[in-house]
Amino acid sequence: MIVLGGHGIRMPIPCVLAMGKFESIHTGHRALINQMKELAHAQPGLATALVVFEPHPYRVLVDVGYKPLYTRNERELLVRELGVEYLLEYPFDRDIAALSPEDFCRKLFEELQAKVIVVGEGYRFGYNRMGTVEILRRKAAQYDARIHVVAHKQALRGFASYDEGILAGDAAKYGEIKTSTSTIRRLIAEGKLNEVAGLLGHLFFISGEVAQWIQPAGMDDFPTIVLCPHNEKFLPPDGVYATLTTIDGCCYRGVTSIAMCPTSAAELRSVETRLIGFNSCGDDLCGKYVRVEFGIGLDRS
Repeated sequence: MIVLGGHGIRMPIPCVLAMGKFESIHTGHRALINQMKELAHAQPGLATALVVFEPHPYRVLVDVGYKPLYTRNERELLVRELGVEYLLEYPFDRDIAALSPEDFCRKLFEELQAKVIVVGEGYRFGYNRMGTVEILRRKAAQYDARIHVVAHKQALRGFASYDEGILAGDAAKYGEIKTSTSTIRRLIAEGKLNEVAGLLGHLFFISGEVAQWIQPAGMDDFPTIVLCPHNEKFLPPDGVYATLTTIDGCCYRGVTSIAMCPTSAAELRSVETRLIGFNSCGDDLCGKYVRVEFGIGLDRS
């Protein structure tokens, strides 16, 4: 995957473009991305490209303390895993927010060479969210391009359960609520990680470098890794959770504790994971990049 950033992004080749907030890469986002890939496959010569904004628009326009579900690096990892060819990262600021729908469309069709744009039902864009799908359609016609809208029910189809079957989803249950980042954030805040996995289409995870590596003190103890401090993203409530941790491509079951970081004067939280069945052979894992995926909470304070 090629990542392009900055205000002056230009696509080197024509593309099928997927538009949305893409904060959580949930099942609705995945439906958009899959549709984008299908449309590009049907028209040889068109690349697949995803437009995202960094930082999150809500942080710029509403709350500077807003913590997204995934960090920039985590989102890039998810998009890469989904097989997108280009990730286009626009710096979000007041200038971008002030773009009229017409100016925004010019960027899409001229600078990004969009031949097909895939959006979700009810997509809005431009200054004060004045841009609508109908405006997008009219502008697309001027550039001999077209718009493909993925309806909410279509987005849910085929995504009612967790991809790898670790946590089974209930199709009827998830069909009753809208798959949205706000819903997922609410469920995470309530510690309902099983429901979250069903709506995301993957286990919610935290990734980053190991800040501290604690070797087992005895035969009955487990090695422990610590991600601390971790204050860049939205986290589940303080408590203890069943988790899966990936290290160097290998997955280990474990127990993860989320709590305030005791060594920090600031209000930062740590993520501490005890690994089951891991043998480090004496190696120090400090600085190693790991991914901790959350299953069902065992206990919450």
